[in-house]
Amino acid sequence: MHDEQTRTRPRRRAPALLAAVLLAAASCHDGAAPGGFDPAAADEVLFQEAVALYQAGDFAGARAKFEELLSGYPDSRRHDNAGYLAGRCRYALFDYAGAIATFDELRRLHPASLFTDEALYFTGRSRFHLADYLAAAEDFRASLVADPAGTYADNADYYVGRCYYEAGDLVSAATELARFETARPDSTYLDNARYYLGRAYFDRNEFASAVEPFQRVRLTAGSYYADDATYYLGRSHYGLGDLGTALADFERLLADYQTSQYLDNALYYEVRIGCDSGDCVSAAAALDELRARFPLSLSIPPAQTYLATGGC
Repeated sequence: MHDEQTRTRPRRRAPALLAAVLLAAASCHDGAAPGGFDPAAADEVLFQEAVALYQAGDFAGARAKFEELLSGYPDSRRHDNAGYLAGRCRYALFDYAGAIATFDELRRLHPASLFTDEALYFTGRSRFHLADYLAAAEDFRASLVADPAGTYADNADYYVGRCYYEAGDLVSAATELARFETARPDSTYLDNARYYLGRAYFDRNEFASAVEPFQRVRLTAGSYYADDATYYLGRSHYGLGDLGTALADFERLLADYQTSQYLDNALYYEVRIGCDSGDCVSAAAALDELRARFPLSLSIPPAQTYLATGGC
């Protein structure tokens, strides 16, 4: 059996979408020698070389050039732009502590920079990766204050609630994620927010409140969390004692989501439902399927125990 509490999954943006976001940022702030910039100036040449490497995905090479500009041309009009992108390079290279330091320095040197909201957002994302969740929540809030309509505003708003969830403050998480549903109905993070809203209720054993958010995730076309939500919908119905509906949820998971991480968990709960309802034949069949499909699953011993002690 999996420890579901520790198996939450981060949102994965499609690579093409992420690339589009990066290129959109580049078009706003990193255009090729726009008016007022001398394309022959040494700092501009260096900046454009760095941007080309950045857009090509060579983050180490780009970072080196951005940092060369930062140290060698402190008066460059590209200085804050280079500082932001140097931080983004470190973030892309999983150097989260280095990214935080770089973004902090950008904000110290350029407090009025147009990159402030984005720098704060990626500072928050860096702290999130470092499991410094409450500090990350403050960064996301600060990003929203800096620009409530910024490129990453809905992302930041979602991560406020998500940070509270990961920090174990389930009451604040539920409050923030429920607000997000109303405030950001068009956000691509809406299904994420619904899933973690359901989890915040589920983890507090408020199963009745958890059902609707999980149902909304499951009805969202193409949701990354559809299988997880289906599993926790079954768990919620099981917690409410609605065994027939729970069984239908687990059966749906097994039929529709063949790559789900929760398939063996679902079979374990089918064993329990069979025992709880006195249907020992179905319970034994579920255990047989669990053994056959997942012979190394940690769900097998507790399923065997439940079957033996449940009167079957």
